[in-house]
Amino acid sequence: MAVTGRRMGDVIVGLSILFLGLLIIARIETGHGVTLHGPFVAVDGDTLADRGLLLRLRGIDAPEIGQTCSGEDGLFDCGALARAGLEQLLRADVFTCFGHEGDVDRYGRRLVTCQSRTRDLGREMVAAGLAVSDGAYHIAERQARQDRLGLWAGTFERPQDWRRRRMVETREQAGWFQTFLIKPLVGWFARGDLP
Repeated sequence: MAVTGRRMGDVIVGLSILFLGLLIIARIETGHGVTLHGPFVAVDGDTLADRGLLLRLRGIDAPEIGQTCSGEDGLFDCGALARAGLEQLLRADVFTCFGHEGDVDRYGRRLVTCQSRTRDLGREMVAAGLAVSDGAYHIAERQARQDRLGLWAGTFERPQDWRRRRMVETREQAGWFQTFLIKPLVGWFARGDLP
């Protein structure tokens, strides 16, 4: 009888610890949740500002301002088009954004999902062809591509590829500058034989 009572005590202690752990996890989850009500300003096609706080729409990637795409009428700034589309959506409905305190991207923008009663802002951007899927909204992207909407009506470089190429070009230009201008000047100063 003593062994059975001891096992029962162990089970009760184990269940109590499990219950306490679940309560702590639930408290942490709700304690760090952030809800923002705007009004929001479109910074670019996937970034919002709310009283100085930058918010990045989770699950999408929009072209950068200055990124060029081609369509029936020739080249256009598809980043500016994406920002204009986001501004139009923000004017058409009242959105609330949800995120978590420490959930930020590499630029320090809080990652959020923004919704109205019937709409999801990220899904709307992808469905209109103004952004591409970046981990979410794959069905909306497939439909926009099939219907040749927005970016899909012409040709474009995916935003992440465009950013990567721009960084490489910037590094190469800086490398050229250092190789042909800075290093010779430093050498001349070091040797004392300035031209």
